This record gives sequence, structure tokens and C-alpha cells, in this order.
Amino acid sequence: MKIKWLGWASWLIKTEDKIIAIDPFAGEMEEKVDLVLASHDHPDHCDIEKLAKIRKDSTLVLTPSVYASGINAESLDVGQEKVFGNIVVKAVAAYNLNIPNHPKGVNTGYVIEVEGKRIYFASDTDLIEEMKELGEIDLALLPVGGTYTVDLDEAVKAVEIIKPKQVIPMHYGEIDVVFGGHPKHVKLDADPQEFKRKVEEKTSTKVIVLNPGEEVEI
Repeated sequence: MKIKWLGWASWLIKTEDKIIAIDPFAGEMEEKVDLVLASHDHPDHCDIEKLAKIRKDSTLVLTPSVYASGINAESLDVGQEKVFGNIVVKAVAAYNLNIPNHPKGVNTGYVIEVEGKRIYFASDTDLIEEMKELGEIDLALLPVGGTYTVDLDEAVKAVEIIKPKQVIPMHYGEIDVVFGGHPKHVKLDADPQEFKRKVEEKTSTKVIVLNPGEEVEI
């Protein structure tokens, strides 16, 4: 399958017969998709216009129950699973420990099982105990930008805990987004090459650094 980083926390996963979009916001998304995973309703993770653009009549959209009615989606809360063809999606914990932006028990990350692989999308989260319970992970998509998520060094610790075979950093750089009707410029400084160096010095995990719009095959 092919994994494309669109920027920020937005991803496209192309399997043999399905296209999965995760947290549609960044990048150009021209084609319709079969499955959308929206971890929460912040506009830098679920852009309503972008969602409408990639959605078709048969598209399944999964999101936590508190947001489901707002985007006409099916609810999937922490601990729940959904089978969609040959894809199994499990919602897992994603929350902040010391700030209220992403409260525990509301937003989700995802573990996606498809084509014999297990992909962990961490979403916006701090370093949390639940990471110890993920099981074997082939590819982890981890934030590194700090402020609203783990910072770079905490992300390295997350890799040590999760022990994925491969990891791709996300949720860093600069974006322009509208929160509550007000435009906001967000800048999260993190050096993905420093993350790669630290992870590969401390673990056997391979780090893949992508630029927005680039993809990798796993």
C-alpha cells in the first residue's frame, strides 16, 4: 500500500482496492475516497469543505460520537472497532495531560489493520500510558511539533514505548487555519532529521521523513 503525507496530520492511504483519508485538512485532495477517519473536529484536522470534496455517497466517515452528527458520520469511540471490507479500524486514546485542548476520552487516534499491516495514527496526543497497549505496529504516524502534542523528544520516547517497525513524523511546520471564525497562523518548530537521528540511535525503528505531498510504499 502507499502512504502519502499531505502535510500537518493529513494522510492518504491507498490499498489494493480502497482509499483512506485521515484528518482531511492539508494538501491537495482531488480524488474521492472510500473511508475517512476524523480524529476530532478542530479545523486543522477536519476541514468541512475538504471533507465534502473527497466524499462520495458510499464513503464511510468515522469520528468520535460527540462530533458524528455535525459531519454526518458514524461514531467510533475509544476502544471500539469498525470493520470495513478488509480494513479494521480501532479507535484508541489520544489526549493532552496538562492542557485542555484535547481532553481524555473524547478525541481518538486510530490503529488501522489492512493488508497484513497495522498502522498507528497518533493524532493530537501527549505521551500517554495507553501507548503501551497498542500491540505490534508496523508503521506509526507520530506528531513531533509540541505545544498541542508530544514534542520531538517525547515522540522519541513514544517510539521507545511503541516499538514500531517504521515511523513517520507529522504535525510540525506552519499552517494557516480558521478557528472560530478567526484566521490563525500556527508554527511548530521541529527538525524531522533530528527526530530521525535520535530515534535510530536509540531504537531499531526506521524513520521515514516525508515532505508534504510525498508518499512511501510499505
